[in-house]
Amino acid sequence: MRRVSSGFDRHLTAGEIVAQVAYANAVLQTNPLPKSPERVTNVVFMGMGEPLANYRHTRESIRRMVEVMGMSARSITVSTVGFVPGMLRLADEPWSVNLAVSLHSTIPSERSKLVPINDRWPIDDVIAAADTFREAHNRRVSLEWTLIAGENDSDQEAIGLARIARSIRAHVNVIALNPTPLSTDRPPDHDHVRRFIGTLKREGANVTLRDTRGQDIDAACGQLRLRAED
Repeated sequence: MRRVSSGFDRHLTAGEIVAQVAYANAVLQTNPLPKSPERVTNVVFMGMGEPLANYRHTRESIRRMVEVMGMSARSITVSTVGFVPGMLRLADEPWSVNLAVSLHSTIPSERSKLVPINDRWPIDDVIAAADTFREAHNRRVSLEWTLIAGENDSDQEAIGLARIARSIRAHVNVIALNPTPLSTDRPPDHDHVRRFIGTLKREGANVTLRDTRGQDIDAACGQLRLRAED
């Protein structure tokens, strides 16, 4: 197993974040695609970075999208790997956005390998913060799970994930890993993915298998920045 981080560069400002949405709106309005909306309908804070570690600018960009651009808070999702202080602050905000929590393992020692922040805020604290958010906004939390062959695709992990999902009434989103040059990790084969999903359902979890898109143009999660840097 080989994982190499590209490292921290800098935080985006609220203006830079909102500008991406404004630019997409302009493109949709001036060069509409077939069957495309006239404006951005959903925004997800996710990808190359931790939104809640940049809390001030994440918060301000949400405020501008909702209060200035007129977007519904329910069309905005903030994804986190478990930045507990930010999760609790987000629970106190007036906007009922969606919260997605990337777990990737239910076994503390294994999760620390995949998500090092687990050493600072253990999974039990993350789940408690997610439940606090759910209760504050009456919004179902999503649990994100990237399947990695031989790492987090066991029946034990599926059973543990289902237990957590039931405990906080969360929805589980599963997606197979997007391979990148910085890692030797690979996604499980199709049959193994189906078995993992089947175990989750059998254990009572609400689960969606997400389709992997954009790999053919290096635009899947984690790939676009690598191509730009190359």
